[in-house]
Amino acid sequence: MPSTDTRNTRKNRNVRKTAAIALAAAGAAGLSLAAAAQLNLGTGSLGAGTTVVASCQDEGTPIGVNFETSFAPGPDAGYKASSLNLTSISSACQGLKYKVTLSDADGTALGAEATGTVSGTSVTVPLTDVPASEVSNVAVVIHS
Repeated sequence: MPSTDTRNTRKNRNVRKTAAIALAAAGAAGLSLAAAAQLNLGTGSLGAGTTVVASCQDEGTPIGVNFETSFAPGPDAGYKASSLNLTSISSACQGLKYKVTLSDADGTALGAEATGTVSGTSVTVPLTDVPASEVSNVAVVIHS
């Protein structure tokens, strides 16, 4: 049987190895955060998220969002969002393209992404078979 000193020496080595691995992991995580903190983004006409963030839209002027719904009978009876109306779009956005994605509370996309071109200060986006009760988020991207 090894002596107590030999067991303590092995134990100390294991503790030091574990501490070194933990320190290396913390250092790598710190470098990742530091690299992300130094990420520089330029301005452009891209906006995404649940709020419109487009360089053509005046700051402090949100784009309005409302739905048209219709009742769909049958086995999956219920109200469906048949179209989405985007209002109060800045005239500076005219001629730019848009993408719209609807999602549920978990962030899962509902239906297909809708695309088109902004042709005025409001846009009606046709939707297909989107259960109105499941819509929690609207993501709008306006881009060139």
